[in-house]
Amino acid sequence: MTKLISIVGFLTILLFSCNDKNKQTLHSNMPNSDTFLNLLSVQTGIEIFAIKLLETETKAKPEHLKTHFSCSILPDDPNREFQNVPNGKVVLLPGICFPVDSNKIGLDIIKKLRPKIEKKGYKLFICDGNNSNDRNKIAIVRCDDEFTPLVYMQTNGINYGIDNHKLILHLDSLNQTLDLKLIGADFDWCEFEIRKEPKDWHQLAQKLYEICPDIVEQGTGDIQKLEAELKNSKRLYFWLD
Repeated sequence: MTKLISIVGFLTILLFSCNDKNKQTLHSNMPNSDTFLNLLSVQTGIEIFAIKLLETETKAKPEHLKTHFSCSILPDDPNREFQNVPNGKVVLLPGICFPVDSNKIGLDIIKKLRPKIEKKGYKLFICDGNNSNDRNKIAIVRCDDEFTPLVYMQTNGINYGIDNHKLILHLDSLNQTLDLKLIGADFDWCEFEIRKEPKDWHQLAQKLYEICPDIVEQGTGDIQKLEAELKNSKRLYFWLD
């Protein structure tokens, strides 16, 4: 968890240190694609072979992975009124993304490329941006665990008093028995494959509902249906709207 906390510090420094004067902008009129890829590789730490592999499979041009900086102050924070939060800021992340036409296409590509990509120390996952008109994308970052991408994407449930750190603590606890594998994540959602079945699916459904009520109240409608969905799909999903 120390590693994840240090990444949060890194993102904070990155946000307030970047400005128009010192940013290297990726222009569309660069001399050639190799120059573009080399610069993108240097900026993100993603090797050229991984970028080209994903470019071939997605048939899309790579983009610098970014997230829109949003307020993540807990409602019960006694210092919340004294915290100045910048609006409209975009944070460039140490990763790359590729637009895909559908979630299914993205998942099929991830399943195909995982054996080649992840053994090199990368993680692939689906993200969809913060705006309604954003397309589904395959993202790649360098990490060796399932939860670091959630730190980069600032995934949280602030409406339920769950900041990014608390969410990852919940997931880390669930991971001890479920052996979770990341499928996708963005600012207000995350999804994982359940690779080890729990002894009691109903107990799991109840626990997930306690963490994230929306998966029932705005999703399945009741605990029994959530239990059936979990058992059938073998997927854990949090929608933290």
